[in-house]
Amino acid sequence: MTLATVSFSPGGKEASVEAGVTLASAAALAGVPLRSPCGGQGRCGKCLVQARGKLSEPTAAERRVLSEQELSEGWRLACQAVVVGDAQVSVPASSLVIEHRIVAEGVGRETVVEPSVQKAALRLPLPSPDDARSDLTRVMDALGGRVAPPSRAAALRHLPHAVRAQHGQVTAVVIGGELVDVEAGDTSEACYGVAVDVGTTTVVLYLCRLGTGQVAGVASGVNPQAQHGDDVISRLQFAVSTEDGTRRLQREVVGLINDLVATVCQQAGVSRHAIYEMVAVGNTCMAHFLLGVPPLGLAGKPFAPGFKSGQDVGAAELGIDINPAGRVYMVPGIGGFVGADTVGVILASELDVSNGLRVAVDIGTNGEIVVARDGDLYACSTAAGPAFEGARISQGMRAASGAIDSVTVDGAVRYHVIGDVPPRGLCGSGVVDAVAELVKAGIVDGSGRFRAPEELDWVEEKVRRRVVRNEGGLEFVLAPAEESGTGRPVVITARDVRQLQLAKGAIYAGISLMLSRLGLEPEGIESLLLAGAFGNYIRRESAVAIGIVPAIDGERIVSIGNAAGVGARLALCSTSLRRRAEEIGRRVEHVDLSQEPGFYDHFAEAMALRPLSRLG
Repeated sequence: MTLATVSFSPGGKEASVEAGVTLASAAALAGVPLRSPCGGQGRCGKCLVQARGKLSEPTAAERRVLSEQELSEGWRLACQAVVVGDAQVSVPASSLVIEHRIVAEGVGRETVVEPSVQKAALRLPLPSPDDARSDLTRVMDALGGRVAPPSRAAALRHLPHAVRAQHGQVTAVVIGGELVDVEAGDTSEACYGVAVDVGTTTVVLYLCRLGTGQVAGVASGVNPQAQHGDDVISRLQFAVSTEDGTRRLQREVVGLINDLVATVCQQAGVSRHAIYEMVAVGNTCMAHFLLGVPPLGLAGKPFAPGFKSGQDVGAAELGIDINPAGRVYMVPGIGGFVGADTVGVILASELDVSNGLRVAVDIGTNGEIVVARDGDLYACSTAAGPAFEGARISQGMRAASGAIDSVTVDGAVRYHVIGDVPPRGLCGSGVVDAVAELVKAGIVDGSGRFRAPEELDWVEEKVRRRVVRNEGGLEFVLAPAEESGTGRPVVITARDVRQLQLAKGAIYAGISLMLSRLGLEPEGIESLLLAGAFGNYIRRESAVAIGIVPAIDGERIVSIGNAAGVGARLALCSTSLRRRAEEIGRRVEHVDLSQEPGFYDHFAEAMALRPLSRLG
């Protein structure tokens, strides 16, 4: 076996790898988080690095993306370049996954706090000649027969020491009505749980005091599975085609969750051992990956999941680093690609008990749509793709420092940059704003076609000259090279417009088709709820202007933030709401859009960049 050392700068990290692995794999081992929206297929060009040393010859994929001059200067795609011997790699900031703005807050609501985890401080009489009951019997008698005895031997191992350590003062830990541990002393106040929203792009974790339901800490991070692709389809392919693929994906997300647990514990000054339960939501694929269940049925029609009911497993079994007796509850899903995160949105927004016609759209890498009519619930998933996250956009990026997140074109071009630094690219809300403004100015027509400068005689010269031609066609310059943080202009291309059309067309077509199945029109929507990070930051006017959502009064469009995460917190802190989540999972009618007659007609019409109130 030939080993090679690959060093990365800046940062000075390195990895010792076997010859034959890619630079991307070496970077992962070294802890260098490279971008990989296409999942290592060599299509996106976002894992660009400059390397020297012993590497394979450039692949055909690299030659399609990089010029001969760039190749001669050592520029390579990390997912394609194979390590032959020692190598030194310089990674530009634009190729790194960086921390970005993640929505942790969401719609608020009151609830009765009744967690599954209960702690009871007990004073036990010590054994005596007149009382030789077993330690377990003493605890069970003190609990008054209200709980079931432990079903796992681990719960018994602490018992003798705990009973005697402080002269009979103990705390019984009960989860789901079962005694799971006995701790020495009175530890009843140290009772916490975590709620986790496992997203395709981001993971958000909340530390909650189970006695009050209050949030004691919040942490979030980029889902490390993104190195295998920015969408669930890429990760599904990795899981089913790679040896130990599912297990690798499971280890990656559990590793991040454990890091986030450490962060919130530090924030609150809490021990991991004081956390007794984790409640998780996520789409169907993320739920399978978290539990380490091979998603074989989701890799092709009819997209049958391995499970969709709520799952209650031991935290230690998954490698979740909380109290060893702790449990993990996975909120139920609905079916296909409509998962527990959608149940969380319904629970948080109370769509299951609402009157009238309400629609919720969780806009992300996947777009989940829920239509609620007088308590009847219908849900579907649309393959919106990652354009709303800034991926597959020529200069797209996540909502991080340097990302343009809003644009205005009104005789001049103005934009806002996250972090108030020179722009490096655009995040999803910036892309939507830019296209909406270009359509309003007439620079892009309703079909998505760029008009050439000579067709734009009504547009002011200083704006018209931003429409330029390159070898790929027409594009619009938002920030000239001298204003940008990369030394290159930040632009919107014709291909970017088409990617946005595909994403927004899928969302609108899903809404329209779901309503048409019920004989309803978009004008009848009483409230339209936008969930998720993208839904929180997008301007409602831009979403309506290009037809992401129906053209209804802006007052009826409400951003509700990370409602899926709020749903997870509710299920953590309330057993009655957890039962309600189970009921929601059973009640919702899952609609498979791919099997619906006319979906592709709806989709084709929804591609138009104009306000849409009906189709046909």
